[in-house]
Amino acid sequence: MESAKSYKEFLNKYEEIRSDIYKEVPLAVNMPGVRLTPINGAALLYYKKWPDIGRTPPNGGWDWESWSINYKEKYPKRFDVAIWFGTTLCGLALGKMSEKNIHVRLEVLEGSTDGTHPLKGRVAYIALTALEMFGYALNAEEAKIIDPVHGAITSYRKLGYSLMSSTKKYPQHMRKIL
Repeated sequence: MESAKSYKEFLNKYEEIRSDIYKEVPLAVNMPGVRLTPINGAALLYYKKWPDIGRTPPNGGWDWESWSINYKEKYPKRFDVAIWFGTTLCGLALGKMSEKNIHVRLEVLEGSTDGTHPLKGRVAYIALTALEMFGYALNAEEAKIIDPVHGAITSYRKLGYSLMSSTKKYPQHMRKIL
């Protein structure tokens, strides 16, 4: 009989899964210049250099430092990714697995405010590919995008997501069966 994992082993398991996904996504999307990392100090430093164009949540302008600290403290099964092209930070995304690994949720996503960044129009595709791979690695049944920005719904539909109305249990979201 296998003994229960220690909390450190539990944390390491999810760290290894995220690390594998960071390596595999550039291959899966066939974009060798893409590099994924956790949302770390370097990513937060580069995020602060994005041009301020007055975005406010839910249309960007998130406090990524607070969000990422909160997720690291509260959610060991978190999904966090900084999306780079070479040394250019092009996007950030955060989400988490449900308690019983039934679904993985993308909760916050933002692309660079620099309209000329090299992954313009592809950040969501890369982030959702990573999210779905995270879900597959944990045998999730579906991927969800929580409170999608209205202007992105058509793009998400093209990636196989369906819009779901809000309920008492869930806010408006989009879902894709994995």
